[in-house]
Amino acid sequence: MKNQNKLEPFLKKYSDNTLLRASINALPFGGSLDIMMTSGIQKKSQERYLYFIDELRNQFEKIKSDMVDYDYLDSEEFFDLYIETSNLVVKTRLQEKVKAYTKILTSSLTNGFKGKLKPEDILNIIKDLTENDIVLIKLISEYLNSDKLEYTNSTIIFNHKILSEVSQEYSQDYILVGLLNLLKNSLIIKDAITNGPLPFLRYQITPIFEIVRDYLKK
Repeated sequence: MKNQNKLEPFLKKYSDNTLLRASINALPFGGSLDIMMTSGIQKKSQERYLYFIDELRNQFEKIKSDMVDYDYLDSEEFFDLYIETSNLVVKTRLQEKVKAYTKILTSSLTNGFKGKLKPEDILNIIKDLTENDIVLIKLISEYLNSDKLEYTNSTIIFNHKILSEVSQEYSQDYILVGLLNLLKNSLIIKDAITNGPLPFLRYQITPIFEIVRDYLKK
């Protein structure tokens, strides 16, 4: 049996207008739900939600049938995760986030989080990322794949000056502010050996960075 055949009953049951209304109702806008459902907000939210459903179908089809935990698919735990993901989907315009949310959802069906962070934890981390944060994550990833790495002992380090050489599209000030935000979100940490004033600090990635980066990959 194809994965798609198992997924469709779930989508039919939980992806109707009732779920969409529940997702929209979670949005921090004033006014009644009935007003929102007849406005442009409803249309845009529906577009985002349908994009998410299409992405979910595409990703689910790529999973081998014998890897899917069908008991979990039918569980309340997965339903709760689906509701939480749906609420996040209608709140963002960033397709990178929607794809990441969908990957988290499908990974949970293959025990991808066994012994690791819970899917809800990763959802919350990605939820708090700004568009600029995602730009910085991609920029750091590009640097990590380059042949111009700098090290402290055996650990790769970087700062705003180093990253500005990877791409001249972004100013050093832009990158510096972005690094401070990733630092706040625990995606990077300060390199202890290169302490000093802010412009001279160096940074290292954390395991959380690697997890988030993998889910943000296309």
